[in-house]
Amino acid sequence: MPMNLKKREQAPPKLRMEPMVDCVFLLLIFFMVSNILRVPPPFKVDLPESKAYSEFARKRYNVYVDAIGRISVDEKMIPDLNALETFLRSKATQIETLIIKADKNALHGAVVDIMERAKRQGIDNIAIAVSEEEYQGEL
Repeated sequence: MPMNLKKREQAPPKLRMEPMVDCVFLLLIFFMVSNILRVPPPFKVDLPESKAYSEFARKRYNVYVDAIGRISVDEKMIPDLNALETFLRSKATQIETLIIKADKNALHGAVVDIMERAKRQGIDNIAIAVSEEEYQGEL
């Protein structure tokens, strides 16, 4: 008796999307939690108060100056003003806004010196940060 050997047509495998959606959401949550949104300075800076309020571009660098004259750019400590100028020169094309967050007891001359060194490197958008807690939206 001859055997009839026909290939059975198999249905293509079905790809379930529910586990993939779960993986995407888990990855999204992981990257949101692992991302550092605000980088604290390596020392405490007590900002002066102001009644004005401004928004700045997202590509910015924060220069911190404390009351005794220590300087950092975001979390990186800078030993002196010459090293700061070298850092600003290397990052000048990436900086849209340079925000100086100086302690209210910091020397005025140090802040002005930082501003002048930034201007020498072609950084024109410079802002001086103030405390935001007291802002009421009035002038």
